[in-house]
Amino acid sequence: MPAAVGIVLAAGLSLLAGTIAAEASDLIPGAEDFRMQVIHKAKDEAEWPFVAESGVLACAKVLNKPAVYFVPEQKPEATRAFVLDTDLLGMSLVNMGMTDVLKPYGSLEALLKRITPFVTMGRRLCAQPPGTSLTGSEL
Repeated sequence: MPAAVGIVLAAGLSLLAGTIAAEASDLIPGAEDFRMQVIHKAKDEAEWPFVAESGVLACAKVLNKPAVYFVPEQKPEATRAFVLDTDLLGMSLVNMGMTDVLKPYGSLEALLKRITPFVTMGRRLCAQPPGTSLTGSEL
């Protein structure tokens, strides 16, 4: 039994050491670590999930995982980015108080169907080098 405890402790310490050895920018990103892409609603796009007709899709690695954001182009300017995720509970908690970003939706399934393509695109954006800024539909 003591050997099993030692193995578990060693595994935990190695995981912690691996996290510490990771780049600091992949744990807590700075402004230069974001990748961005300007996006616009297509003329006939029925499933556009946002109130704003355009904005910026952004991604940065947070705790070594891609985090996707949408910043709407609006007046007055948005005070913070809107987090996009397929984890709807987590997304709603992080975005608490931001009620003017998403169009009304009939069900959680409808919301998930609308935002999933943007989450996927944002995660692909995170595969680009930090500081990338795309202006078209490259992804």
